[in-house]
Amino acid sequence: MAAAMKCDRATGFTLLELLVVIAIMGILTCLATWGSTAMLQGRQVERAGHQLFEDLKQVQNRAEMSGNFTMSNGTLVMQRSFLVFDPAAQRYEAYQWRDHNSNGMTDDGEAERLWQKDLPPGVSFGWATGINRRACSNANTPPSSAISFASPEYLPCNNRPCLKFDQHGFSVIGPGAIYLHEGEQSLAITGTRPGHFTICAWNGVRWK
Repeated sequence: MAAAMKCDRATGFTLLELLVVIAIMGILTCLATWGSTAMLQGRQVERAGHQLFEDLKQVQNRAEMSGNFTMSNGTLVMQRSFLVFDPAAQRYEAYQWRDHNSNGMTDDGEAERLWQKDLPPGVSFGWATGINRRACSNANTPPSSAISFASPEYLPCNNRPCLKFDQHGFSVIGPGAIYLHEGEQSLAITGTRPGHFTICAWNGVRWK
């Protein structure tokens, strides 16, 4: 008598199982993409903030090393270093001013632009929504402007927020703050009149 043949049912995934697996993979991919984007945004703002901090110190150090006066056409003239912000263009510029005609005014042609830098793509002057404290002191009032340094009419500031450093590295124009953000990530740099700068980041509750 011939042995009975036994056939097993073919094994595999049902349509429902495949759909569940595809849905799980889609959720995991979305979570990974969201996490990577948030991390990249944080790094971009951090990179921009630290670059700006170093540029501030560079202009300040230049003012200290250059001194209060320099020679121009055989005459001793006053000089100052400036860092000027252009919030609309998302950039800032360094200038060296020399009072060639010795009238104490920043006249046309006396301010030389040393360099210009743009913020990284996606990073802007300003702060994320929900921030209700001023950097970096955490004073219980919202920020007043993206760059709160004074905006003098005279060149090279030309009604734009700027810092003016004297031979001691002091901020002649006064104290202020610079806010940077990308999405929900925010960072700020504050400066005092004696020229002390502090960098801080918003952690969702306060500046730290």
